[in-house]
Amino acid sequence: MALMTRRNALVLLITMLSIGAFFLLGELGVRLFVENGDITPESLRNQSVQYEPVVFARHALKQEARMVNRLFGRKKGMVWEINEKGYRGPNFEEKKPAGTIRIMIYGGSATFDIESTKGEDWPHRVQEILRKSGVPNVEVINAGVNGHTALESVGRLFAEGYAFEPDYVLIYNAWNDIKYFSSPKTALRTLRPSLLDFDPRISYGNIIDRWLCEWSHLYTVLRRAYYKAKLKIGTEGVEKSGDLQYSIATLNSNGFRQYELAMEVFVDLARNIGAEPILLTQARLVHESNNLASQAQKRIDYHYVGLSHEALVETFNRLDTIVRAVATKKGATLIDASGQLSGKNWAFYDHVHVVPKGSEALAQFVADQLRPLLKTP
Repeated sequence: MALMTRRNALVLLITMLSIGAFFLLGELGVRLFVENGDITPESLRNQSVQYEPVVFARHALKQEARMVNRLFGRKKGMVWEINEKGYRGPNFEEKKPAGTIRIMIYGGSATFDIESTKGEDWPHRVQEILRKSGVPNVEVINAGVNGHTALESVGRLFAEGYAFEPDYVLIYNAWNDIKYFSSPKTALRTLRPSLLDFDPRISYGNIIDRWLCEWSHLYTVLRRAYYKAKLKIGTEGVEKSGDLQYSIATLNSNGFRQYELAMEVFVDLARNIGAEPILLTQARLVHESNNLASQAQKRIDYHYVGLSHEALVETFNRLDTIVRAVATKKGATLIDASGQLSGKNWAFYDHVHVVPKGSEALAQFVADQLRPLLKTP
């Protein structure tokens, strides 16, 4: 019996030593060969845009002056400047300075311009182009917030934007709205303040989780892989389940009507605060010319909308038609960015986000359309 006990103890010891050696080798391997193995939830949070919950949209950029420095990954070296008022770019006076022509550009991440670094987002490129071309007193505020729909652009203009006394307000939304068209419910019952949910990618579960993240690179790597697989979170939030490719007939018709109402209300609201409304169609890589063999389709992430390529093309075209019709009906200025840039492979990183060359082209086009308006009394 004593011999069996000693033998079992020896087996247990060897097993524990083997497990320990396995994890030790794994830890050593991660530290030597895995890039960014030391990235903890805290470091991820420090390199992420910070949000705060608000009433008239799901969230807003936190009112805290900070530089979001991307120190790893594909966006390594990129810097996003967030000012103390919760907008991208340098700080600005709440009360518009005398003689200043103030322009605010609303939208989602395509307006925020996530593929550009500090000072090179296309709204601020518009400002630079206009100032160099004879409008030195123009000031452009980038009011884009990642993930926001047209409805939320209206809400933020209504609840805060008016206080900055803009002379012109532009809206550039479409892709984020399409994400919710598959919901059978109205926007009121569909949009949720995601900020209130616990995000384990940038938050610790408990003190043990924090300790392991700080001391073990292997743990942090396995932890990130686990949550990425479990939560199915991509670059724009939670992806729709599977590879569903529905037709446009499956979409909720209320989605299109909601988008149309948002555009109409944006125009009326702008005029109510003494600003000139300008509607932009959203430029995108999604286009009839993208066939199955093209590289373009591989860069379009259909997971977020659950539509086939043909259905997504048709949906975007319908939204273009709505924007143009509202501009005509309301007598508002239209800037047809879609007609100018959509489908041009060189301009886009993915479905709607422009690369620096595309950002420059979009800014130039918008500035060229704005210049005659700004020089007119």
